[in-house]
Amino acid sequence: MSRTGTVALVVRIESGSPILLDQISDDRELEILDRCVKEGSSRALEEVYLQRDRVVEEEEQFGDFVEALITQPYVKPEILEHGVQWLRSKVKIEEFQRQEREATRVIANYAFQVFAENQDLREFMLSGPSAQVQIKVVELPAVFRQAA
Repeated sequence: MSRTGTVALVVRIESGSPILLDQISDDRELEILDRCVKEGSSRALEEVYLQRDRVVEEEEQFGDFVEALITQPYVKPEILEHGVQWLRSKVKIEEFQRQEREATRVIANYAFQVFAENQDLREFMLSGPSAQVQIKVVELPAVFRQAA
């Protein structure tokens, strides 16, 4: 096996049936999720989403800075070249991230089927020819609904 990753299935059990709320594979987001669950926070997913939004905002701000810099009329050629290289790298990284999200979604859907058949599984491995993935099931508390 050459690669090992982790995918967290964020689930909620309602009326005995599991519901897949989200799947998370980013290391920083996994740390936030683990910390929030350990602290007993009911806003674990919201904290992950806030972090995700912050990262997107920071990346957009830096991209805007680079774009503004390389469009200046009197930019040194080496600065222009570095800016263009950064933009090319950004495009490649975004494509890789898109592929990673799709792979995570496929893995999570299969892992969720495995979990739905045996809800006692909370951590297990899925293996393929060149990679293995650790699956962690994170159960969030059921939403309490008041009778109308």
